[in-house]
Amino acid sequence: MTTSIRSLWAAELLKLNSTRAARWIVIGAALLAAFVISGAVAFGGVSLNELATDAGLRTVLEHGGLAAIMPLILGILISAGEYRHGTVVDTFLTEPRRARVIGAKLLAGATAGVVAGIGCAIATAVTASAWYSAKDVTFDLGSTAVVRSLVGIVLWDLLYAVIGVAVGSLIRAQAAAIVTAVVWIFVAETALSELVVSLGRWLPATAARTLGNAPDAGLLPQVGAGVVLLGWAAVAAVGAAAVTMRRDVA
Repeated sequence: MTTSIRSLWAAELLKLNSTRAARWIVIGAALLAAFVISGAVAFGGVSLNELATDAGLRTVLEHGGLAAIMPLILGILISAGEYRHGTVVDTFLTEPRRARVIGAKLLAGATAGVVAGIGCAIATAVTASAWYSAKDVTFDLGSTAVVRSLVGIVLWDLLYAVIGVAVGSLIRAQAAAIVTAVVWIFVAETALSELVVSLGRWLPATAARTLGNAPDAGLLPQVGAGVVLLGWAAVAAVGAAAVTMRRDVA
């Protein structure tokens, strides 16, 4: 990592720390993880009999990863927010090599994603443990299923934040970028997966669920899903850099 990139990365982190939105999004991600897990257990998403099984445990914990939509939005704010507030001109005047700026934003997004992911993983573990205790079912924090699920959640948040930065660079209108990402994850990809079943497991949102250690049959292995999601993040990042270097700032 060159000094220039390190300095730009530090500047991006300073921008994040100077806004309340970033802190609230990270906090909101942890709260959302706890809320979704509670909903899955309390309202029958996972029955009492299923809780004691490996598949049931993984299903409960996977719900904590759904909060990764928050770091995805944060990633969009990191990049598209500059265009919304008009600060992108100053940013590119300070560092005319736009690829370096995009690289620094991607690193900042990854950093924020890790922080959000750790918060979500902690919230997931605490909430799941509380519900399992309330249901009088054993919850082993050190079990392979739990550890793999929590690590998967952190990586899920990290990669979603990176993808968010890329999406915000490609779709500079902040609201449009957020709507596009949400519609793809919760509507378009679901519909496409149902139309072409064999394609579904290679798509980003499905790969993300598998990275979160989802127990569904027919999906990729967890490591394979992580590689697929990493590939999507890399493609998005390269596309964002290429488009940003060619496109006018205004």
